[in-house]
Formats: sequence, structure tokens, C-alpha cells
Amino acid sequence: MIISLVVLILIIYRLRYNKLYRRQIDIRFSTSPFNDNISLILIGNMYFIFFIYHIIWISITLRTFIRDFSLLKDIIYLGDSKVCRVQVGIIFFLTSQMYHSFLLQALYRLFKIILISRLSTIKIYHMSLNNISIYILMIIFGWLISFVVLIPIYTNIFSCFPKQYHCLISFTNVKCSIYSLLVCYIIPVCIILCIHYRLVLYIRRLPKRGILLQKKRDITAIKYILKVSLAMSVLGFPRLFFLFQFIIVGEIHPLANRIHELCVSINAIGFTFGFAILNSFAQILPQLPADEESNTMSLRSFST
Repeated sequence: MIISLVVLILIIYRLRYNKLYRRQIDIRFSTSPFNDNISLILIGNMYFIFFIYHIIWISITLRTFIRDFSLLKDIIYLGDSKVCRVQVGIIFFLTSQMYHSFLLQALYRLFKIILISRLSTIKIYHMSLNNISIYILMIIFGWLISFVVLIPIYTNIFSCFPKQYHCLISFTNVKCSIYSLLVCYIIPVCIILCIHYRLVLYIRRLPKRGILLQKKRDITAIKYILKVSLAMSVLGFPRLFFLFQFIIVGEIHPLANRIHELCVSINAIGFTFGFAILNSFAQILPQLPADEESNTMSLRSFST
């Protein structure tokens, strides 16, 4: 949570820095260090999700901690309630939005590498794909899609488990378990796989000299996004395993829900640190003038 808050502050500072110095610097190259507001907003969207996610998950952890260690359990009501159902619904919503945010990152780099180069002669398309408002609308649309995960709250699909002291989707509810896996994990990761496959085909058709440094960085970023997404999706396998166990045997392991909660916690931590490495502080903090001149010189060498 602290990492997410720090990165959000740095992103706001960087956006402010870009706005102040954009007027003073003539941006002649599309890869200028000041032409990164789109990527900063996409990163900010991701860390905003992390920040809310961690707050909700801390509240769930405290709920379990109070009951496990018999602290204030007679004072605080921790049974089934609307708050309990909304709380776990938000967790599912934010988990889905995490993967959708990774998908937006991959789509942005796909547009940047392939579509913009192909549509460079069509000024309308080129301007629209470089328009920051388009990506803001995509972020809003992604939030609306993820909001679909909250629909089960109003159909009483989330159940309260007395031994876990909070609400979950029961393993016995096979249809809803499969639905949550599809929306939160499988569909976004499959689309990212398709984007990566499309870029691999595109790069293989290019001559080695035709691959610019910025394109290499974008391709490396998509590969890292794919690796982190796949690694985090592996943590969803225990739930899939227990789900199949219930379908075949008809019984659920006593620790199935606790193991699932542990995997979700590791998932959130892994996302935060993995994405922090992908978008290092060196990318978020403004570059020094010497770095700007070196970047400009390298771009000139590529253009010649």
C-alpha cells in the first residue's frame, strides 16, 4: 500500500513536471522523455487499483485476525452482512481490474509499435491513437467491464463462511467459480498472449536494422507483462484444483478457502512489486538535462 501511494505521488509530480517543461522544450521526436503522459496515466491507473485493493484486503485480514485471536469478537459483529458481501465483491472487482489494466498496457504498446506505424499516413487515426483522452476513455471502459464482477453481490452468490469470518464464493457454486476465473484471470491473460504472439510475428518480418530502440523497449515491456500475468495466474490454480476436487469427489478440503486467500494475498503483493520493477522509479522521475541530451542524440543517430 505504501509503495502504491509513493508511486502515485511520483506520477502526479511527473505529470506536473511534463506540463511545466513541455512549453520550454521543442519535442521533435515521438520518443521524447516528455511525451509519456499516456504511459504515466496507465501506470497511475494500475497503482490506484493496488492502493484500494490493499486497503480492502487489510480490512479483511483484520476481520480474520480479530476472530482467530478472540479480540473484541463479542463487541464487533463479524457475521453475514451486506458490508461483508460488498467487501469481497470489491476484491473480485479489483482483481479483475488488475488484469484488465495489464491488458491496457499491452494494447497501448501494440498501438505504439504496429498500428501507429501503419496508419502514420492517415493523420486522423495517428492523432487519435496519440490522444490521451482516448486512453482515459479506455480506462473508464475497463472499469465498467470489471464492474460486471460486482453483479453477484445483488444475487446473493457470495456466502458468509463462519470459520473464515468473511464472505466468499463457495466452491460448491461451480458456475460462479468458473465465471470468476474466466473474468478475473483467463480472458485477460489469453488476450495478452494473442497480443504477444502478434508482435512476435510482426518483429520476425522486420529487418534487424528496422527495429528501433524504443520498439525493443516496448516489446520487452509486453514480454514482462505477459510473464507477470502468467506467474500471477498460476496462483489461481489452487482454487481450480479444489473446484475440480469438489466436482469429482464431492468434498472440499478444510483449508481450501484459507489457501485460496493466501494465494490472493501473494497475488496482490506480486503484482505490486512486479509492476514496480516494470515501471521503475527511473522512468517515473524526470530525467536530468544530460540524460535528455543523450536520448536526443541517440534518436538522431537512429533517424539518420
